[in-house]
Amino acid sequence: MLSLGRWLGPWTGASVVPPGVTREEIDVPARRGSDRPMRAFVYRPPREPSGALLLVPGLHYLGPADPRMDRFARVLAASGILAVAPLLPDYLELVPSPGVLRDAERAFDALLSLPERPAARPGVFSISFGSRPALHLASARGDEIGALVVFGGYADFMDTLRFCITGRPGASHDPLNRPVVFMNLLPWISGRHDDPTALRSAWLRYVKATWGRPEMKENGRWQAVARAVADELPPAARPLFFMGTGVEPGGDALFGEALGRARDDFAWLDPGPILPEVRCPVHLVHGADDDVIPYEHAMTLARALPQDRVRGVHLTGLYGHTHGSGFGVDARALPALAREARTLVRMLSALAAAGAG
Repeated sequence: MLSLGRWLGPWTGASVVPPGVTREEIDVPARRGSDRPMRAFVYRPPREPSGALLLVPGLHYLGPADPRMDRFARVLAASGILAVAPLLPDYLELVPSPGVLRDAERAFDALLSLPERPAARPGVFSISFGSRPALHLASARGDEIGALVVFGGYADFMDTLRFCITGRPGASHDPLNRPVVFMNLLPWISGRHDDPTALRSAWLRYVKATWGRPEMKENGRWQAVARAVADELPPAARPLFFMGTGVEPGGDALFGEALGRARDDFAWLDPGPILPEVRCPVHLVHGADDDVIPYEHAMTLARALPQDRVRGVHLTGLYGHTHGSGFGVDARALPALAREARTLVRMLSALAAAGAG
């Protein structure tokens, strides 16, 4: 708890990394012939581990190699937790398929097979869209899991997609995620080119140029990046590229039409049907200002899960979806800071308990 609080609290810079942790990249064995090659990072503590944790990353082209995720894993290891973070092939490509559920089980088995793993049941920690494979683990393998911590997870996939495109009145909304939605909807978009490879690559270049940079959310910044990327596209592909990034109008209507055609194909991404089958303790943590998945999803998950499995719902203003918010210094905010401090302690307690089995 003390180590986690030292490194994850707002008093420590987000780029400061604890010393003494080693990271090894390993192959994750296939479970069936159709499984894709997959690797994982193993973060080892500087001393004998006191617990173990599987980190299920969200939809990101870097996966656990994202500096923020890498730092988080190193903080866990510095506290004595043996951590495994898989590089999920679908999530690296930003286009998930049902195979990611099997990949999560493969990663969990890889953690179980580590000779230095403590005997206690390991925990699972998921971030953002990693909640779907993590909840699958909690239902399919829940008896082998000490606890699950869901950070910024979603309860309704369709609602999450709509929020990514249109936002919601009165809620913060990240404009940088639109291209990923369109990348996943391409097979159902009418009027697209027969070979959308160039378009998909252009959206990916835009994502790589904007994600992880909060200043890019400012109006005018992301549009400039989109126009620069579009210069490399054939003219015929530019209208759809601009609609997919939000630079030009028409994307919302196109999104609605494509989503209507694709609905059944995305049904597996909705966690609702498996939530009653979750068989391990679950802690739900969500940023109050999350601009990718609204915090109300944590409440919905808590209501849908077996009530004897829910250990707490923790809403925090310290951590958003893509970066930490930190503490302010205005004396008028002291009551809010006290609440945040209590929430931080509860979150760290949940994380420590999950890692300790």
